[in-house]
Amino acid sequence: MFTKLFTAACTAALMSALPLAAKGPQLKIYHDDEHTDTVTRATYYVIGITTPDAKAWVNGEEAHVYKTGSFGGEVTLKPGLNKIPVKVTADGKSEKKTVEIYYNNAPRQATRQSLPTTKALATPVNIKSLPGAYFQYGNGGDRLGGSKIGFVDAGIDMTAVGETPNLYKVQLSDNRYAYIPKEYAAEGGEGATTVNTGSWSLSNTGKTDRISVSLPVRLPYTSRTEIEPSVLKVSLYGATCNSNWITQRGNLDMIDFVDFEQEESDVLTITIRLKEQYQWGYTIAYAGESSTLNIDVRHRPVSLELKDLTIGLDAGHGGAYPGAYSPSGLKEKDVNLDIVLKAAQILRDKGANVVLTRDGDTGPSMTERKQTWREGNVDLAISVHNNASGNPLVPMGTSAYYKHLFNRQLASSLHQSMLSLGLANFGLTGNFNFSLNGPTDYPNALVEVLFMSSLPEEELLADPEYRGKLAAKIVEGLENYLNMVKKSL
Repeated sequence: MFTKLFTAACTAALMSALPLAAKGPQLKIYHDDEHTDTVTRATYYVIGITTPDAKAWVNGEEAHVYKTGSFGGEVTLKPGLNKIPVKVTADGKSEKKTVEIYYNNAPRQATRQSLPTTKALATPVNIKSLPGAYFQYGNGGDRLGGSKIGFVDAGIDMTAVGETPNLYKVQLSDNRYAYIPKEYAAEGGEGATTVNTGSWSLSNTGKTDRISVSLPVRLPYTSRTEIEPSVLKVSLYGATCNSNWITQRGNLDMIDFVDFEQEESDVLTITIRLKEQYQWGYTIAYAGESSTLNIDVRHRPVSLELKDLTIGLDAGHGGAYPGAYSPSGLKEKDVNLDIVLKAAQILRDKGANVVLTRDGDTGPSMTERKQTWREGNVDLAISVHNNASGNPLVPMGTSAYYKHLFNRQLASSLHQSMLSLGLANFGLTGNFNFSLNGPTDYPNALVEVLFMSSLPEEELLADPEYRGKLAAKIVEGLENYLNMVKKSL
């Protein structure tokens, strides 16, 4: 119910309903006045907006009116029709409305949620990966899509053994499967095969330590990171080891040593032990049009001073994608952008180079945002959003997110810095499926600053000076992370 109340349409109706010059205090309730809402929970939140200097009452209880004009009250409904009086007063004048809510307290029948079904293909289909392809673990999904394993290069032959309307189920090895979106796969090719690995080489490219594995064909792969100790693992599917030595010389910056293990008859896993505690990203791709797989482990920047670094910043949403709305009409895209621009200015004042995915009311795609950071050769990247939903009457808090384990400490540092403002703790979340957390090319994290839907936090977000404090804490969290890296060296 609460999510419904904060749609763009409702906010637009609210703003048009509040005249600039009114004879009495303004009052708008987030409620469809033409219909009686039916709910199945006894707890109901009445949310409204009035003039900031007014007093407000919900169901006879005085409600705090925030500087934004938003106010609200919690009501315990009785079975059947509930008529909830709302009143505001200012300058000796008052305005009243009645909110009608029908509470259906009949026991709800449990409904079994239908699970996605993968249909087995009568005849396996040969497919080839396209640019932008990625694997996901299963056939499920939510608003962020299916849970992703990671990106894979184009031109990899695979065999699809099942499908859903949008996905192919591919057989990576005798015992392992994954899903790939059909939009990133073309029918044709040679299908999956099992081959012997060839020669290996390790080299320092100047910006990365590179492991090159010679293969007769392009094989699918997945990767994962570990943090204690700092390790990168890459699994090759359809590979049997015929590499009898790995020559390792001493001119590598990040890699301590490389080993491999034939985990299964057709799964070869490469273990890359790093010299340092913190990782700076890696890329996996086939060289040009060849089938030589390059694993590039990025070097730590020569200097960890902000004046010598390039920081990527992303203001979530934008353009035709406003994100969440607050009760008083703040748009998330505008709040995100203001915080990011303030953070960018702080970073520039400290000498950093800043690469923004947007600096105005534009709506670049996720692919375009990632491309902007790659082309800008960022050393680290942070995306800034604000949250919504939950109890609108209490502070919901700040949170930070990461996908890959090597980014956990960056996200944690940003989160701890935000919490130092005295904000509520909404948590640190790992394996987050947000698109901008997907790349492994550079350390990255997402900050969900506060909740647009929380009345006390809306008041904070509406204050430009406080948004400056939030921006400063994002920069402080980044600096704290860099200091941790320095101490580890």
